[in-house]
Amino acid sequence: MIDRLGLPRVKDLSTGSGVTVAVVDSGVDSRHPKLAPAVIGGLDLAVVNDPRIFTESPGTPEDCQNHGTMIAGLIAARPLDDDRVVGVAPDAKIAAIRMVGTISDLPDALIAQAIRDGADRGSVLNLSFALPVDRPSIKAAVQYALSKDVVVVAAAGNEQQSQPGQTWYPAAYDGVLAVAAVDSNGAPIAQSNQGPWVGIAAPGSDLTSTASGGSGYLTQSGTSFATAIVSGVAALVRSRFPGLSGPAVVQRLVSTAVPVAGRRDDKVGAGIVDPFAALTAPRVSPSTSDRPGSVAVLPRPAEDAGFGPVLQAALAWAGGLALAGLLALVGGIAFRRAAHRRWRPGGRDDVREKPEAVEPTEVELL
Repeated sequence: MIDRLGLPRVKDLSTGSGVTVAVVDSGVDSRHPKLAPAVIGGLDLAVVNDPRIFTESPGTPEDCQNHGTMIAGLIAARPLDDDRVVGVAPDAKIAAIRMVGTISDLPDALIAQAIRDGADRGSVLNLSFALPVDRPSIKAAVQYALSKDVVVVAAAGNEQQSQPGQTWYPAAYDGVLAVAAVDSNGAPIAQSNQGPWVGIAAPGSDLTSTASGGSGYLTQSGTSFATAIVSGVAALVRSRFPGLSGPAVVQRLVSTAVPVAGRRDDKVGAGIVDPFAALTAPRVSPSTSDRPGSVAVLPRPAEDAGFGPVLQAALAWAGGLALAGLLALVGGIAFRRAAHRRWRPGGRDDVREKPEAVEPTEVELL
């Protein structure tokens, strides 16, 4: 994953320091050595007898499904003395919001409260689950997160082969960055859901990350884990550009993504997330989209876009002064040489420097 995403080029630009990513999932095993320094606590939400009643309690290092722990590792696992698994944002913090139970069996109110709790604790919110029905309380919770300027990143889901054409939530809600999964060749994996609401893609095939229950590792595939990668990149951007709003962070990720087949499509959205480009693009303009639940894509800046009018004026004045100085110097030399009758024409070397082109460079649901 590190090589596919070009992360070695990113570490000197941002490591996610100062950013907390809230992982609303099956829990995070903070006893894992690579996660212990990252996890800053959270909450456990569980149903008590009546499905309409649930409790909130201080977070515990439990993850019976090995899902949230993998998500957290892909986002923020520490390097330590083992580079086998290192998170995309290895200095980011993780707030673990644990939903006890299977996502399809949990009441809407519990899921909605978990999202709100995550929004209260992190500036990036990772939602690696997908539901086939638009549920008002969950939608309202997502809107609450967006109102707090949180970057909400959600999995597109893994049902494309069994339920093609279905819209999945919370990924399809307006303002949410929906993430599809691609393989090591950049092709969409077969199970990754598709639709006009898909915003971006990331590697999601055979990813190895931290496992719960100790210090082990696990390899899985799916849009859940691609979502974790995008959340990690969002943390990198928020750390490097702390003044950017949540929508501006999303627009930067989407506008700098690497298109697949040269255009936007329903399988991968704008393309594959490019951490280096997201951190180095000079400016990303705000835009709106006419596709509900999706994010508009801006073209990359032209390589020879030129300078702005203020810089052009400054360069013109600087050039004029430099030319005047040069003419005075040459004139003085010519005058002295002519006086001594040793005139001879002088040469001129043109030195032109061009900046080096920077090439942009890639596991189940609850």
